[in-house]
Amino acid sequence: MNKYQKSIYYLYIAIAFLFIIFTTNYLSLHDIIYVANQMDGISYNEIAKIAPQIPKENSIIIKHVGQRFLIPYIVGSSAYFLNVDYFVIFKIVTFISIFIYIFLINSIVRNFNLKCKESILFFSLLFLNPYIIRYQIFNPLQVHDMLFFCLSLIFVITIIKKNFFTSLLTTTMTIYLRQSSIALFIGATIILLINKKIKLLIILMFSFLISFLLIIKAGEIISIDKFPIRNAYGIIFYDFKQTEKLIKFLLLAILPFIPLLVILFANLNKDIDHYTVIAILITSLMLIAQPILGGPDHSTNNVGRIANLSYPILTVLCFYVFNFKKFVNSKLFFYIFIVGMFLWSLHPTFSIFKIFAPLRFYNY
Repeated sequence: MNKYQKSIYYLYIAIAFLFIIFTTNYLSLHDIIYVANQMDGISYNEIAKIAPQIPKENSIIIKHVGQRFLIPYIVGSSAYFLNVDYFVIFKIVTFISIFIYIFLINSIVRNFNLKCKESILFFSLLFLNPYIIRYQIFNPLQVHDMLFFCLSLIFVITIIKKNFFTSLLTTTMTIYLRQSSIALFIGATIILLINKKIKLLIILMFSFLISFLLIIKAGEIISIDKFPIRNAYGIIFYDFKQTEKLIKFLLLAILPFIPLLVILFANLNKDIDHYTVIAILITSLMLIAQPILGGPDHSTNNVGRIANLSYPILTVLCFYVFNFKKFVNSKLFFYIFIVGMFLWSLHPTFSIFKIFAPLRFYNY
């Protein structure tokens, strides 16, 4: 991009950012949990409230959130020592994470040498997804997910660029944010095996295993709750006679990925490392499969948001495999798509606009 094109691109980033800021539905801590039904927030809130003490055998904190103690504990401890409301610290950390996310998007734009319109398309796909920036601002208690998105971008670009040590570190860090990091571990393991990086593979396995055992132990100390293991295979016990409920559940799972159908108008890139594509695709599919395997009775209407954890990885993969020069040169399709992305971001719960509220079907 030349200087003028960069100015256009950065102006677009500012417009998109302000659009999300001014159209997001801001709620109090109480309303996030009890009105918007973000019930995991009770556990994150409890960890932050007790910090800098570590909760022990707490009956309020659920087990899997107890294993994700690190970020709410740091937030709560910071609030305690700074004598600031910890909900304010959650918001500050959320916005810092969002700026890091934008920086990482721009780094990938430079790595892929995208032109102005391609950069706008790439940024729109990663920024206007309602389950990423808008949701994180709406519910800052889930800031660990925003950090997971940031680390996912680092993970996928370092895999593509074969910076294996950085992807190793990134993979290990994600276990302290979400158990979903197991998918990144599998993907990193595959790519290290393919490239015969045995020493790095041993380091990855050792560091990940130690970290995994640490979070399990932390969960045992923090919570007396049982780990919801049925979330991993609940669909096996689902009553498949409830066909309508299952169809709605599966539709919710794929809903966040609809904008990625733009690849239907793209062309294949040359010089693609097919083994890299396979490793990244396996990682993405595992992240998507995890909430689906929980089934409608366990993953419930969270299936789309949790499956969406794979979205940044899949988006980068799409731009690695495909080029969109022909699509962005078609002004009609390009501008309609970009406007559509802004509309797409208007989730009826997370935004102040309720135009899509009649389309809700997840209260099954």
